[in-house]
Amino acid sequence: MAEPEHGRFEDVVTAPERRHQYRAERWWDDATLAGQVAGHAEIGPDRVAVVDRTGPHTRAELCGDAEAVASWLTERGVGPGRVVSIQLPNCYELVVAAVAVQSVGAVANPLLPNYRAKELENVFTTARPHVVFTPAEYRGCDHQALMEEVAQRCGVRPAQVVVGARPRSANVAMADLTGGSVAQKLAPGRADAVSELIFTSGTEARPKAIMHTEQTANFSVRVAYTDLGVGPDDVVWMPSPLGHSTGFNYGMRFALYHGLPLVLQDQWDADAAVDLIRAQRCSYTLAATTFLRDLVTAARRRGVGLPSMRVFGCGGAPVPPSLVDEAGDVGVEVLRLYGSTEVLVGTWNRPGAPAWQRRLTDGRPMSHVEIRVCDEQMRPVPDGQPGELYVRGPNTCVGFFDDPERTAATFVDDGWVRSGDLVTSDGDGYVTVVGRRKEILIRGGLNIAPREIEELLVAFEEVEQAAVVGLPDARLGERMCACVVLHSGARLDLATVAARLRAAGLATYKLPERLEVLSGLPMTASGKVQKHVLVADLAGSQGE
Repeated sequence: MAEPEHGRFEDVVTAPERRHQYRAERWWDDATLAGQVAGHAEIGPDRVAVVDRTGPHTRAELCGDAEAVASWLTERGVGPGRVVSIQLPNCYELVVAAVAVQSVGAVANPLLPNYRAKELENVFTTARPHVVFTPAEYRGCDHQALMEEVAQRCGVRPAQVVVGARPRSANVAMADLTGGSVAQKLAPGRADAVSELIFTSGTEARPKAIMHTEQTANFSVRVAYTDLGVGPDDVVWMPSPLGHSTGFNYGMRFALYHGLPLVLQDQWDADAAVDLIRAQRCSYTLAATTFLRDLVTAARRRGVGLPSMRVFGCGGAPVPPSLVDEAGDVGVEVLRLYGSTEVLVGTWNRPGAPAWQRRLTDGRPMSHVEIRVCDEQMRPVPDGQPGELYVRGPNTCVGFFDDPERTAATFVDDGWVRSGDLVTSDGDGYVTVVGRRKEILIRGGLNIAPREIEELLVAFEEVEQAAVVGLPDARLGERMCACVVLHSGARLDLATVAARLRAAGLATYKLPERLEVLSGLPMTASGKVQKHVLVADLAGSQGE
């Protein structure tokens, strides 16, 4: 494999004997995303592959457009070991770009469209993308100007392919690359090569860059298809961002791999979602609790059912049992799950599971996936007792890019991945998430590292100390609260905090929604902030 300028894209955690086992059992094979797309196009070229706001797009159209973009990437020298960042909203062009990138053997780097300069600078300096796909403008952000700003900050200047308005300067219009005939056919690429690089924030301010291969990702969508009883007549609806692992793998990849129609929703609107599901007869999705709650509320308000939605995978934030019941009343079968970017989905409730398990647990392991629930010394804990969840299987990622220290701390004891999440397990193997050993906040299904915001806050001249915590929220799972201790005589309000953080390049979804000015922070004897005390005090004051 070609070595890029910075680090290597290779499996750094799977032992040779485990690779051999996964191949021998055919849990890993030679199937690839591009190969599946080409195969489905040959069998049924006129069948719908993708539906977005511009309308339906056929399998043949997707295959042809991906071939054209792949040809252009090849001409620019993009191949194995090269990164292509894709910062697009949920749209057909994102799907085309992803298939094309995999076809030439490069590494797809999906990014949330609401990332701004601070997040993108970390991506560029770590992954050093050769090409980036962006909108011209999206939700008030000029992405061409944004990319120029980031390039100047970090000295990495990828070619920019623009979707939408005509590009400026040397940028390339996506529309100019597609729609014509090309000699290059869609190549399958290598299944064992790293094909995805997905950044995710943990407890540290510096996000991890997680590597998946076609083998790990495709195993995951194959077992999900089988375990959930999905069939050729199902329709995938995806409101979760394709720039996030959930949307990229369990929306786009799931649909394309199995030849199912992919119905994309870009801007979230619950009433529009109800209409879309009913019109397209969508039957499968994986989305965070926020989407589920809003969807159910809209359907109940309108007095309509959603009987086609028989598989609603839900995780990333607590799923109240009452919400599972309310969803069932409008025809939506909620199947709670546990997942992460490192392991994709580790446990998932199955259709037809007893109601109490679907209401109260996050499911049992996916086929061929192992779990352990352990104490701090990695000793198994009794059923019903909380412990840290460890996962091992053909679904787990192959390491963190250019990050040996955190790779060594996460991948332990012959392929086990330590999650940092606390769960309980019953005698039948069903697990329930009860807390997080790591401090990550999850707002509306998106991960937020508190330390990143805290470091910006303490840079304010008014701020002496700062701590960011998540407070329970019925809709979003958690809302962010910034707790600050100010220097004597200083004043600060939420609007000022939000404006300064935004100016620093922080994404909107990471902005605090509450500010508490305190006389002091609760501390341990060793000088660490007792965040659980803050959360308990502030959560209690919400009801006053």
